[in-house]
Amino acid sequence: MSDDRRRLLSRTAALEGAGDRAVRALADATVLVVGAGGLGAPVLTYLAGLGLRRVTIVDHDVVDTSNLARQTLFAAQDVGRPKAECAAERVRGVDPELEVVALAERFRPEQVAGHDVVVDAADSVEVTRAISDACSRAGVPFVWGTVLGLDGQVSVFHDAGPDPIDFHDLHPEALPDEGSCALDGVLPALCGAIGSVMAAQVSALVAGIGEPLLGRVLTVDARRWRWTESPLRRGPGSRRPAALVDDAPPRIAPAALAERLRRDAGDPDADGIPDEDGIPDADGIPDDDAPGPGTTRTGHTGRVVLVDVRTPDELATGVIPGSIRPEDLEPSDPDPDPDPDPDPDPDPDPDPATLVVVCASGIRATAWARTARAAGTDAVVLDGGIQAWLGEGRPLTALADTIRE
Repeated sequence: MSDDRRRLLSRTAALEGAGDRAVRALADATVLVVGAGGLGAPVLTYLAGLGLRRVTIVDHDVVDTSNLARQTLFAAQDVGRPKAECAAERVRGVDPELEVVALAERFRPEQVAGHDVVVDAADSVEVTRAISDACSRAGVPFVWGTVLGLDGQVSVFHDAGPDPIDFHDLHPEALPDEGSCALDGVLPALCGAIGSVMAAQVSALVAGIGEPLLGRVLTVDARRWRWTESPLRRGPGSRRPAALVDDAPPRIAPAALAERLRRDAGDPDADGIPDEDGIPDADGIPDDDAPGPGTTRTGHTGRVVLVDVRTPDELATGVIPGSIRPEDLEPSDPDPDPDPDPDPDPDPDPDPATLVVVCASGIRATAWARTARAAGTDAVVLDGGIQAWLGEGRPLTALADTIRE
């Protein structure tokens, strides 16, 4: 170990019961951090100086101005850049000898392999379920945290430990994500508080510095800053829920959506898979003949109906041309306009409109689309949301310009 790194770790080594033993354990450890946002930022800030061998950062999102108040790894000049790459730069800046791997992509179970501890900082129930399953198979413990509004929780799970405990023991039902920071808000300092506790769990698991929160859930109510510890044990009827795979809505990439919108507008230069091939597009929307002129009752031309589920403040920054709000979607949408003189026994409509749901990054749109699909309405999610759309240099317009009275 270099003199610089030994000096970096000197305060950790000075802790009672730590010393060279703890430093060596940390120097041999590899940690996977899923999520570099509100929780991931403080986690990575403290892991950067912990003297680890390798840190892998997984996050598919890009930095947005709304992130800067609580995601302290980023600055204004980082807006639009991948979070994983920005975070990796900051971590390397603390410890140049630390191996840092940045994966600007969504979590995949195979990413767990080769890591001693996983930190779940994605703050998404669906991602946590996937991490829980992957860590259980790999026999790896994982640190979990969540924040929303003025409430936060943190715990440690290890399905292969002496006293097995896992996320499904805390939340037995495989429920989708509910709520979001954009809709419900979040106290920036609460992210730092929970994230700091999460980072401390890594040093507890790897080097025995403190006792990890295995079998315990730490809850904080930031309204009065009350911290409560609750015991968690596995009951005899505990079962791992089936993975949520059946109701995952299909996604469409920004480029594919732009092409479909051009085709719906009758652009003769719009390219893509020839219609006569008779197979679906890779974007998840069936490929068929471009529609003729026509307007849905929402005031939208063509077969794609864009529904933007962001907040009013977000909508004020601009929308994809042709977008509407959920409240402007009529019950009969996304079906095309009816014939004023309908056939009493019509054939099924061969060319129904497609509902494409849009939010900032795709998380809220996924939840909205899942609800719509459960109610019998097919819906597709814009992959990466407005952030991905802007990342490809595509235009926005004022919401009022997209709605025709």
